[in-house]
Amino acid sequence: MSKADLNLLHALDILIEVQSVTLAAERLETSPPSVSRLLARARDMLDDQILVRAGRGLVATERAKELQAGIRHLLAEADTLLNAHAAFDPGGLERRFTIRANDGFTGAFASGLYNILADQAPRATLRFAQEHEFDDEALREGRIDLDIGASRAMGPEVRLQTIFRDHHIALARDDHPIFSRDISPETFAAFPHISVSRRGRSTGPVDEALQKLRLTRHVPLIVPSFLIALSALAGTQLIALVPRHVLPVVRNLGMALRWFDIPLELESVVLAQAWHPRFDADPAHRFLRQCVRTVCQSFPDGFHFMK
Repeated sequence: MSKADLNLLHALDILIEVQSVTLAAERLETSPPSVSRLLARARDMLDDQILVRAGRGLVATERAKELQAGIRHLLAEADTLLNAHAAFDPGGLERRFTIRANDGFTGAFASGLYNILADQAPRATLRFAQEHEFDDEALREGRIDLDIGASRAMGPEVRLQTIFRDHHIALARDDHPIFSRDISPETFAAFPHISVSRRGRSTGPVDEALQKLRLTRHVPLIVPSFLIALSALAGTQLIALVPRHVLPVVRNLGMALRWFDIPLELESVVLAQAWHPRFDADPAHRFLRQCVRTVCQSFPDGFHFMK
């Protein structure tokens, strides 16, 4: 495959993603007329319009959407093949990495990961994508490079690597009445709670632990992200349960919140990074995975945060 063909596939991938000639030109650092010519070539080659007019914008055709995963697979395979015998130099890496993670992880580690890339791969771009309720195909289709979150089954072909273990703690406003007494399971369950769930769930392992003690909690507020939960604590008697690695976010934002250990026996949470095996031998992707491990190792087991 010629370099021109690879450039065309790269441009086509971006066009399908952004669905705009102008935005694609910005990403490719070229002019809109040049991208329009590339689009015309792709239409002739594939006998498909690729992008069609919808109102004032463009949308990808169904065939284009179907082709995108294959295009990204070809680009990744070509990159691995062409660079297999070349010494990898992150300093010259020009690549956009996309990581899917929740806002708790992003808030805690995005700046550290950026600093590593800015130092070692200054021409690379890092994008964090939001989690979605039902989207387990993003890795297979090449729409994201890494999926970071609680370890779970993602299909037999997906690679998983543990990056650290964590546990949940509880947060409340710093003058919350719960801090005026010993925090027992009964006290813990007596106050209203926030549930953080993209799927709208209000129950979880903490409720199972409370049931063993014949206790229940009231969950009057359900939010989709940890940062929304933190913001909702001010001026209320609500309690939020968050992973311990979210605490630096509280500190950095200067929130008037205080944390305490949950008075229940709960299992720890295993955080893992997942990727598609086609990136196993890709030196740039290996570099990204190592950067993630490095920044997460900065979160020690003995992490201290003022109560």
